[in-house]
Amino acid sequence: MGNILEHYRVLGISVGAGLSDVKSSYKHLCRMYHPDLNDDPESEELMKKINIAYTVLRDKLRRDAAFRERQAYPRPMRRYPTPDPRSDMRKANAEKEAKAVLESYFEAINACDYSGAYSFLSLYDKRHITRESFVDWRKSVARLYPMRDFKITSGLPSVTVKFNDGKSCMAYKYRVIITEENIADGCAQSGEVEKVAIHENRMWRVFLGYQGVGELTRGFEERFEVRRKHDIARRWNEYCTGLYQEYDMLSVEGMRKAATREIYRQKRFGGTLTFAAVSVKAGDTKGNGQDELLRSTARTIAGSLRETDVPAYIGDGVFTILFVELQGRNAEGILSRLSEKIRKNAGPLLGGKAAIVFEYESWSGRSLAGMDVINRVLRKFHKKM
Repeated sequence: MGNILEHYRVLGISVGAGLSDVKSSYKHLCRMYHPDLNDDPESEELMKKINIAYTVLRDKLRRDAAFRERQAYPRPMRRYPTPDPRSDMRKANAEKEAKAVLESYFEAINACDYSGAYSFLSLYDKRHITRESFVDWRKSVARLYPMRDFKITSGLPSVTVKFNDGKSCMAYKYRVIITEENIADGCAQSGEVEKVAIHENRMWRVFLGYQGVGELTRGFEERFEVRRKHDIARRWNEYCTGLYQEYDMLSVEGMRKAATREIYRQKRFGGTLTFAAVSVKAGDTKGNGQDELLRSTARTIAGSLRETDVPAYIGDGVFTILFVELQGRNAEGILSRLSEKIRKNAGPLLGGKAAIVFEYESWSGRSLAGMDVINRVLRKFHKKM
């Protein structure tokens, strides 16, 4: 009977306790010491004793026999075993470390440092996904959903990740709200995903669980192509509504939208931008002659630009051009040739005291574009975007 009394002690209940007390004590101890919920190395051995005690004491005959033949045995001071505070501290530290790894992973992705984000992946993912394929995959995702912000809202109950080779790892799940910038219309979209961090080789790592990312990359590329065609059609409609009707160019509002979109692209993905303003002032030409001069200038500018460049007329003889992927060392030569072409095509419309003046600003590499710098260029012509 000594062993049976020991089972009562393991479950932390008094000798002769009923079946309901046995079951409630067993459930409570499972929640505290199950290896999936407690990373203490001794929890597995203690759980074995708890299972044996429960198997014996749920048998009514054995319980009755233990009650009849019980020996003097000191009752425990507590109904349940005292939990180890060090175990709770280790669990809290593990949750913090897992969350910190996820935050570092998303910060690297948000900074477009995909090689850096790859270093936070689990060894399982690295065996199945190469660094190059991971970078290509993240680039294809960024083209479709450029991420602007993320927030880890809450942790889900800890889980166990089991691999095909029989190994298992402790893991934490987290809910992550991702806010993505829709560069087509300038609005933000939010979505919620679940991400897993696993404890592997004494380190916390981000677990994707993919066998490969080739199919994922192709899927994102196909969706991006569909979205690109849709955006082209919508932008054409926006272009037509933002057109300066008289000179067949964008208005101030249309240029502001185009500049905002291209500035965001340059900040997000890098590249080169050049913004230029060209002022055409006719000397002694007045009335219809001034209008004809502006129309001639608009036709000359539109016919001299690439498809990717954006022209606009913002009033008072001032034209603006947003050159995409044009470096500053080439901009001055292009604008000088454009001025000569305007002068040549306008001919006698310019009059005697005509003036063609241009200003520009370029951004490339580490220098980022901004509406404040664009307005600095326009300030010389007393205009504002």
